[in-house]
Amino acid sequence: MRFPIALAATLAAALLVVACGGDSSPEPPAATDAPTQAQEVAEDDHADDGHMVAHAEAGRIIVTDGASPYASVIELGSDLVVQGAFEVAAPNARVYTGLGGRYVFVIARGPEDADDRIHVFDGGIYSVPHGDHEDLVTGPLTRLLDIADELPIHFTSVNGWVAVFADSHGHVFLFEEEGLAAGRNGYEPRVLEAGPHHGSAVALAGDRFIVSTKNPDNAEDPLPVGVEVRDLNDNVIYDASNRSCPGLHGEAHSAPGVMFGCVGGVLLFQQDGDALSHVFIQNPEEMLENARVGRVYGHHEAGTFFVTASYRTEQGWGQDGLWFIDPASGAFTRLMDESSTAGFGPHGERFFVFTADGVLHVYDAGTGEFVTKAALLGPGAEQPPAMIFVGEDLVITDPANGLVKRLSLDTFSTVDEWEVGGMPANLAYVGLAGDSH
Repeated sequence: MRFPIALAATLAAALLVVACGGDSSPEPPAATDAPTQAQEVAEDDHADDGHMVAHAEAGRIIVTDGASPYASVIELGSDLVVQGAFEVAAPNARVYTGLGGRYVFVIARGPEDADDRIHVFDGGIYSVPHGDHEDLVTGPLTRLLDIADELPIHFTSVNGWVAVFADSHGHVFLFEEEGLAAGRNGYEPRVLEAGPHHGSAVALAGDRFIVSTKNPDNAEDPLPVGVEVRDLNDNVIYDASNRSCPGLHGEAHSAPGVMFGCVGGVLLFQQDGDALSHVFIQNPEEMLENARVGRVYGHHEAGTFFVTASYRTEQGWGQDGLWFIDPASGAFTRLMDESSTAGFGPHGERFFVFTADGVLHVYDAGTGEFVTKAALLGPGAEQPPAMIFVGEDLVITDPANGLVKRLSLDTFSTVDEWEVGGMPANLAYVGLAGDSH
């Protein structure tokens, strides 16, 4: 089923409120002002009994394009598609939802390092307490901040904080939901100084942050060699920087803790109240000797992790498989040789992974056992598919055909289909999902 398309030139203004004036395609400034409260039109949406009814349609899907510096918006309540609704700093920008599903973070790279931006938007759909229930507030998608820093890459969202690591200067930008809601366009993220390297940061409970540490013996090596824990004043309160994770790359959190990919294994960092600890889990013998874990997948409701391993070749990096890790036993289980897009399902019970032939494979996230597979896309796509979950449905991009598809997780049949045009690259959902009082 196809849905109506609105060209950005005529309808984007009704959807998106931005304060940038003048030419429609200026170079993004270091920061832009968001609109005043008077410019934002929001309304409470009640069910007949006065209670909020939150469902999968109370939301928006943000879609960035692989070839142009624009993002489109799908309005789930009306199935309206606004192509090219707003401009970002570069094509193929990555887009994330953080902090309770309200805020959108777009990380755009290029064309030059000086053009890199972290764009922050208020998704405009959220709930507010109202007596013994919550009300649904719907308003426009609003640009809040454009932050200029070079090589913003790794993004994490956990424990009430979003962290974005910008490699060139080693700046860790920290965004807090309460601060964004109160400060709006005047909000200033906290910044930790980690020094230039290809790093990452993850929030722990109690406003503490695991931050990667650069190689002290080789200033030219971009990869970290360990981690340390810092507070909001940038004080180091736990030191595991002494090669606890050589070649650190990739991070994720699950119920047991935070896992980082390393050369030779993975680093598991755990917090028990004020007590902090870490342990290194070595790669299994069946993994290539020169392999490193470079991508980690986790879910806050899962007790396990999935990782991909890779090894260096003369042509670049080759894959050494997708692996399931049980952190309780330290056991690795090889699942497949090569994988593409992957991620946990809505409740952390299943793990979904595309292969290059367009087939989606499903695994039990608790055991790593294969469950089923379905051929959803054709092989050989120039742009790999992206996927997110909205309620109990799977939403994927079909880059070759300019489509975004919503599929039933029970049957993998198409529930909805939207034509966004171009080469849809990355997805994020803002709003509310699942029936709730």
